Amino acid sequence: MSEAHARLAVYRRSRAVCEVCGNRPGQSWHHRKNRSQGGRWTPANGLHVCGDGTTGCHGWIGANPAESYKNGWLVRSTFDPAAIPVRYRGRLVLLDDDGGVTDVEGPEDDDHW
Repeated sequence: MSEAHARLAVYRRSRAVCEVCGNRPGQSWHHRKNRSQGGRWTPANGLHVCGDGTTGCHGWIGANPAESYKNGWLVRSTFDPAAIPVRYRGRLVLLDDDGGVTDVEGPEDDDHW
C-alpha cells in the first residue's frame, strides 16, 4: 500500500480526531511499529494523533514507551501491528489494513504486546 493510500484510510477512520485521546484534532501520523523496525505504511500500523512527536499524544507515546507498548500504541519489531490490540479512544480494538476498527475482549494488562 502506498503512503498516500494509508494516510487517507487512517484519516477517514479518525474523522480528523486523535485516535488515542479522542479529545483533540489529529495532527500527525504515528507509526505503531517504527519504520526503522520494518513498520510499513498501512492503516493497522498507523494512528492519527494530536501533537507533533514532542507534544500531545504523539509526544507522550514517545516519552512513555512502557505504557505505550502496554496500550498497543507502540508495537515491537517482531509483531504484526494488525494482530496487536490497541487502546483506541479508551477501548481495546484491532486495526485492520482496510481502515477498520474491531472491538476485542480479553485481558487488558497482557504484557506480551
